[in-house]
Amino acid sequence: MTSISIVIPVHGRAHLTERCLDLMLSDLDERCEVVVVDDASPDGTPDLLARYADRVRVVRLEENAGFAVACNRGAEAAAGESLVFLNNDTEPRPGWLESLRRYADDHLRAAVMGAKLLYPTGTVQHAGIVFGQDGYPHHLYAGFPSEHPAVSHPRRLQAVTAACMWVDRAAFDRVGGFDTGFHNSLEDVDLCLRIGQAGGEVHYCPEAELVHMESASRGRSDRFERSVALYRERWRERVHRDDLEIYESDGLIAVEYADTHPIRLSVDPRLAIVDRGREEEIEGLLEAYARQNADLIQEVVRLSASPLAGEALELDAAVEPARFDRGAFIARLRQVGEEVRRLQLEAGPLTGLEPSDRLGYGRMVERVRAAIEEAVPADSEVLVVSRGDRELTRLGGRKASHFPQGEGGGFAGHHPADSAAAIDELERLRAAGAQYLAIPPTAAWWGDYYRGFFDHLRDRYERVDNPICEIFRLEGAGLAGRGFTVPR
Repeated sequence: MTSISIVIPVHGRAHLTERCLDLMLSDLDERCEVVVVDDASPDGTPDLLARYADRVRVVRLEENAGFAVACNRGAEAAAGESLVFLNNDTEPRPGWLESLRRYADDHLRAAVMGAKLLYPTGTVQHAGIVFGQDGYPHHLYAGFPSEHPAVSHPRRLQAVTAACMWVDRAAFDRVGGFDTGFHNSLEDVDLCLRIGQAGGEVHYCPEAELVHMESASRGRSDRFERSVALYRERWRERVHRDDLEIYESDGLIAVEYADTHPIRLSVDPRLAIVDRGREEEIEGLLEAYARQNADLIQEVVRLSASPLAGEALELDAAVEPARFDRGAFIARLRQVGEEVRRLQLEAGPLTGLEPSDRLGYGRMVERVRAAIEEAVPADSEVLVVSRGDRELTRLGGRKASHFPQGEGGGFAGHHPADSAAAIDELERLRAAGAQYLAIPPTAAWWGDYYRGFFDHLRDRYERVDNPICEIFRLEGAGLAGRGFTVPR
């Protein structure tokens, strides 16, 4: 009897699938089967899979249905008592599957297990999932060294990623598999939480290691927002917000108590930047460049996954890191960023080497900030529609805050439930002193989802002429002065 079925959903990127299959099949025994679900690939994936006909079972979908549907169809076709869902943009390391099998044998209550996933640079991409104080899931210790003690011991969690996820077949069937209401985002978190609710345990197995070209295999679209909305409605107020207790148990946060306040907090610098109210400009500068560095690393990962890039570069682990020079660090980041952009421009029409959405987002933020600073007087109060990106609120001396927002002007952690809620929030903040509302291109979907809100803006407030983003001057009478009926 087949004991393990490995289910790999694919949509295009045949070169990634080939690499994944070659590495996996070289380390597989007869107790395992491989089921590849071709989710209407537009490239040469069908021809590629035909070459593996004697070792791989193929399920073909006529229309692109997304990750959840593809995984469910693969599970239906699979014969194994255990299921392993695997992204085609992973590169399994030797012994990965045996480590999961052994862990399952030693932890009989574990219905779901996740692996340690690494970026090609060797740093951690996934060591489990925690739930932040915002109620949303976050990859645990992303960016940490792969051998750090915090990522090297097993633990019980609430969720792990399905980029590599072992699931007990009975537990999977009991909850009805992946919820197809999610589309290429958060369906794995939802599955783990439903299995946990049904009594199954979720574990992280660090001995199982794979390299993950994160986000190289499937793109994300406006459906991401719908998945987030579904997660928020179902789970945000119900999950256990466990990130801080995990950081504390791993010794990365410590608290010292005295007879009187303030208490003393110690935070590992790998874990967090301490925000002192931004009065120290160097902290904000380093944070911004650290984010740019992360974006560039992601770009290198994406380009490494391109078939045009050839063999991946190997880093010399024997090179000792030089003593940290802040100025040289920032100058080097600028130089690397410009070099990546120059090479991409030279690449011209080569598919796969054009700038990614991630770097494109960084450039968009720069353009949006410049547009707002040009259109809005320096002493104004500005609301910016965002999902909490502080870079969008760094507006050269203007008092800027997120929309929607929680206490202190920070992001509320969720979007408005409907147009009525968005209007109520806008008018509350306008009455409190907000003078402008900026809507960047990333929030263009609001125009479709919150049509009543946009009607309200266009009927009542002047639109500032700007080609980059929509900006409204929040002047004039409010709801009470116009007899306006809030749309539902």
